[in-house]
Amino acid sequence: MANSRSDFPSRRSLYSLLDFDFSITDWRDAFRAALVTAIVATIPVVQGHPELAVPLSIGAVFAAVSEAGQPFGTRWRTMLWTTAALMGAAFLGQSLSDSTLLAILVTAPVAFLAGSIGSFGKRAAVGGLLALVLFSIYVGVPVPLQDAPTTALLVGLGGFLQTVATLGVGLARHQHRHQQSTDESATSRWQRKFVVHGVRLAAVMVIATSISESVSLPHPYWLPMSVAWMSRPDRDGTVDRVLHRLTGTIVGLVITGGLALTFGPGTVGFLAISLIGAGIAIAFIWANYAMAVTGVTMWIVAIFAMVGDPVVSTMGIRLGATIGAAALVLVGTWLPQLLRRSSPPS
Repeated sequence: MANSRSDFPSRRSLYSLLDFDFSITDWRDAFRAALVTAIVATIPVVQGHPELAVPLSIGAVFAAVSEAGQPFGTRWRTMLWTTAALMGAAFLGQSLSDSTLLAILVTAPVAFLAGSIGSFGKRAAVGGLLALVLFSIYVGVPVPLQDAPTTALLVGLGGFLQTVATLGVGLARHQHRHQQSTDESATSRWQRKFVVHGVRLAAVMVIATSISESVSLPHPYWLPMSVAWMSRPDRDGTVDRVLHRLTGTIVGLVITGGLALTFGPGTVGFLAISLIGAGIAIAFIWANYAMAVTGVTMWIVAIFAMVGDPVVSTMGIRLGATIGAAALVLVGTWLPQLLRRSSPPS
């Protein structure tokens, strides 16, 4: 019988689409995170500044994703350092958005650090991933927003407010008195597997960024952002991630595009879609990645649609870029192994 090393996608990969693991999901925490995101995104929209909702929402959602399932005592620390990393990524990405060559050059060390930092534990890997995603978004941001310092501060504010809410609700629920055990391990040294992943991720991200910037795609961020979301240190994990990302993206695009085509939502309507997507992403990020990607896709597409990014006319381009990212990631994962096998022994 074929195994995961000889067929793509394997039966295990296909079955994983239907595998929901709620063992570390706290629905009350997910609801709190979604509510905070809704508040920080809605206030600027009501005040007539929807462009401010974008970085605020990103900070709130990514901070919530970084802490999901952690014990109370370590949760706020993870959220704070992740928020700090997000601020740096947003500032650097937007600062380089007008310089194609610099953006491509700086992508390499940023991607290497984001991939190799997984040596220090699962949450470090998640934080590195989120920072790389945000960096790629702001390098290729499709619509003019704030300047780089303002963007970084707004991302930080969204993450900080999410952290404060997490602490407040946790204290109210007496979570500090009942610390959960955690099986997450952290190391104090760089591991070869993650360093190799960092090198591979840097190479593929540079290629993706070069393509997206040189051919003037309507959404320059979508291709490198998708590469960042899909990449994993191990081959089988990458295959699963690619399958989940493709499935979730297709479902998310169909839902968002269908709603946009049917109802023609304005700013408030896209805000509602984005908040539904954010809630799905936060609730399912550890339970089922394909479902979480569905939410992320709805959230990202809708939140930028609030500030003028077209939706229906660009669905095909987004899907094509996602398929292109999958191809780049798979080639980047398999090619080095094939070259090693084909090279004659010394």
